[in-house]
Amino acid sequence: MLFSPKTLLVGVVTLLSVASVSADVCESGPWEDVSSVGGSDGDRFCATYFGDGVVVTGVQVWATSQSVRGVQFYYSNGKDSGLIGDSTHDDGLEGRVDWDAATDQVDQVKMWGNGDGKWLGRFYLHTKSGKELDIGKNTNGQDTFETNVGAGVFLGAFGASKDDGNKGKRIVNMGLLFLKSKITKISQDDVVFDDKPEDLNARMQGLQTTILDYADHTNSMSDSNETFTFTKSITQATSKSYTNTNTHTLGVSVQTEISGELLGMGAKDTFGLSYDYTHTSTEEEKTESSVTLSYSVATNLKPGQRVFCRATAMSGKYSGGYSCTVNVWLEDGDKYSFSSRGTMDQINWSKAESSCQDNDFDPVTKRDTIVHTRRATKFIA
Repeated sequence: MLFSPKTLLVGVVTLLSVASVSADVCESGPWEDVSSVGGSDGDRFCATYFGDGVVVTGVQVWATSQSVRGVQFYYSNGKDSGLIGDSTHDDGLEGRVDWDAATDQVDQVKMWGNGDGKWLGRFYLHTKSGKELDIGKNTNGQDTFETNVGAGVFLGAFGASKDDGNKGKRIVNMGLLFLKSKITKISQDDVVFDDKPEDLNARMQGLQTTILDYADHTNSMSDSNETFTFTKSITQATSKSYTNTNTHTLGVSVQTEISGELLGMGAKDTFGLSYDYTHTSTEEEKTESSVTLSYSVATNLKPGQRVFCRATAMSGKYSGGYSCTVNVWLEDGDKYSFSSRGTMDQINWSKAESSCQDNDFDPVTKRDTIVHTRRATKFIA
């Protein structure tokens, strides 16, 4: 039998009373046309983390040839609902299906009663990638009740279970909660980073001076001066990315907008980097680019004169957490929100600088961080 908080359907054999949603959390949310299949009464359950932006990514069902006895749901945050009902029985059947909610969605769910209006009889779930779970009693000839899966994003379940007075608990009835329509936009708003820029700058976190090039050159000519030119251009990759697992497991490809006090590394002065806030918004969760580090210095050398040259730049690598409010806009015009956590990763470079001197550079750091070593260009004057 199928029943919902709004609509009561009457079966051929048995009239069922209307069952309400089991708990306050499942009473309202971004779903509609919610209904459950099976009997009435029992111990109510509500299995969802939708308020944390968490979705269902797996279902395990225990059943017999007469009814569904137990269910357990698995979530995108690694947690599970715990066993609802019973998992043990002499003639028991067991099945489980899991999917990646970031790339796969549920496209069909069907349920059946047990034939006399007392229990949930059979459960069927199918995903777009072809994964399925079909378990329970033989329901040939019975009415099939199909769940409206909306956008295919599985948010949770509700229902009831009770002891059958003979062989343990069974699932009395169950209904599933799906996001009611497609997602058109996701935003991460009011972003607040765990780290403060002044603290990061004080301890120079992730910032270091990197040696790009090094040269040790002597004018080997005995009768001519030499102009030694230390010059090169090197390309280094830069990137910045925001990762929020909860936005990815919603399984959509829409662009995510990020706004707030966004932390980042930028130019401190001509040859340095520092952390600072930028009050802005961006629609790019990941940006990748490159920067060309160019340097050039010429030194006039007398016969036999030796010179040491080095090119450096400041490199920065950061990974830090942030809190935010995720807003999800639906195709029907509704919106729902939840608090979430994310991580920002950034790699950046300052401009390059170079210098030459008569004495060698600090031997401790002279070569340890060289990115590129080559013979500099020289010209004979």
